[in-house]
Amino acid sequence: MQFRQIQPQEAPELFALIDTNRDYLRQWLPWLDEHRSVEDTGRFIRNITQHFEQQHAFHVGLYSDEQILGMMSIHHLDWRNRKAALGYWIGEAFQGEGRVTEACKTLINFCFDDLNLNRLEMHCAEHNIASRKIPERLGFELEGVMREAEWLYDHWVDHALYAILRKSFP
Repeated sequence: MQFRQIQPQEAPELFALIDTNRDYLRQWLPWLDEHRSVEDTGRFIRNITQHFEQQHAFHVGLYSDEQILGMMSIHHLDWRNRKAALGYWIGEAFQGEGRVTEACKTLINFCFDDLNLNRLEMHCAEHNIASRKIPERLGFELEGVMREAEWLYDHWVDHALYAILRKSFP
């Protein structure tokens, strides 16, 4: 398993993954309506490439044997305070095998060792138990619940806020 920057020519493959998992992902992710066509996904890839080049955020594809399984991100980068948030999603068919947990370990090491960050956060929908297990397995501490943190199509969602400091990560 590896992750790398998604290339513009991969827009059809990424769109197909999103579209196939639309109903499942819609429970937790607010941006699905922004991906209604391959062209929409192509614009998204151009946008995240620009963020990558400007070091505002790092969005990468999660791959196995050149097949895209989902995405990982380092976002809300605050270089002054040396902190960021991590995000992830994976196609439903690829869940339950520890892929995201393993990929997060690599991403966390990159954040602490290469980017010299000190604090990482993960925000999970409070009722997304599968997603919450990832920071818990990785030693993140639950710092609290952010009430009505996100508008998800037609309702508010509370977020569980997890964080880990560099000195606490093995």
